[in-house]
Amino acid sequence: MRIDEETKRVFVRQSWLKDVLLCPERARLSYTKPEFKVTNDSAAIGTAVHAGIEAILTNTVPLVDGPIVSLAKFRQLESESPGINHTNINPDHWHGHVVALTNAWIQDIYPRVPSGGFCEKSFEVFTGESVNGYELWFEGTMDYLHPNGVWDWKTAARKYSLLEKQTQDVQASIYSFAANKMGVVKEKSIFNFGVMIRGSNATGQIVSVSRSKAHGDFVIKQAMSAVAYAFAMTNNTGVPTDERWLVNDQHYLCSQRWCSWWSVCKGAHISEPDNEIGENNG
Repeated sequence: MRIDEETKRVFVRQSWLKDVLLCPERARLSYTKPEFKVTNDSAAIGTAVHAGIEAILTNTVPLVDGPIVSLAKFRQLESESPGINHTNINPDHWHGHVVALTNAWIQDIYPRVPSGGFCEKSFEVFTGESVNGYELWFEGTMDYLHPNGVWDWKTAARKYSLLEKQTQDVQASIYSFAANKMGVVKEKSIFNFGVMIRGSNATGQIVSVSRSKAHGDFVIKQAMSAVAYAFAMTNNTGVPTDERWLVNDQHYLCSQRWCSWWSVCKGAHISEPDNEIGENNG
């Protein structure tokens, strides 16, 4: 969430909204303690693969050189302080995954991507609603915008569920709404996830969900509630206070491995030994 006092606008990104819906405290700490933010291996691999894809779609390099660009980007991320946080991917396989996932996109996804679109298209669009006297705007960057629909590149450990993405995905709703407001897609459109799945043999998957005015209306309602909550918890300034927001530990991302702010949140109270299952449990 970003506030522009001069224009009296509040800007919401899909990543912030998803963080708030997952765990408001995670969203607060990402603002108040950005120094704790560490790039994990999954995110770094995704960033690197994105670099290769962008180079291909912008005709910066020929198709066969996409994996080279991806690997160079990953090595750059490795060299930057504080480096890459190890989660559940064997570090010995990081480079191999980067190359294999980029090749999976080339083989399984690229042939179905329409030409003539816009890469890394930034947007700021007004939702038509206001919260606490501030206009509510969506902002972000689309991986690939085309009149036939928005595309977003993802790397994952397993296939995506079409039902889950159709019924619950925030990003698809915000980006499709924005693309329509920009005059690029129709009010009812398709949002495509180009998913590259890690494994012994990396593969690509295209998951296409439909988005309509109804989805746009609801995600605006979600954003309004999140912004109103943030204002209420920040003395109406939008700037997080030292008071905790709601803490949600009912998700696998609430762990030392996946959350950069674990050590100053749940981890400040409960350590791994506290959750060990002993002989007298159960």
